[in-house]
Amino acid sequence: MDYNNMPLNLGLAITSNRLAMDRFVDMTDDEKKEFIERGRGMMSREEIDDLVNSLAKEEEMPDVHLENVKDLFKGPSIG
Repeated sequence: MDYNNMPLNLGLAITSNRLAMDRFVDMTDDEKKEFIERGRGMMSREEIDDLVNSLAKEEEMPDVHLENVKDLFKGPSIG
């Protein structure tokens, strides 16, 4: 993939966010092209930052909440 056509502001924003950069590197070439095209029409710094930060968002962890901590230890015993 030719990164010479990447908008400068998008390239700078990606390289300033380590997690976003790592996720961008792991994308397929088609995903990278689509991401770059989404960034082409953006003019403001906030729009670019929002786009780059969307890569860096952590996947939500499921909410595991136990009413009683003793529930962790229910089940058959060993001895």
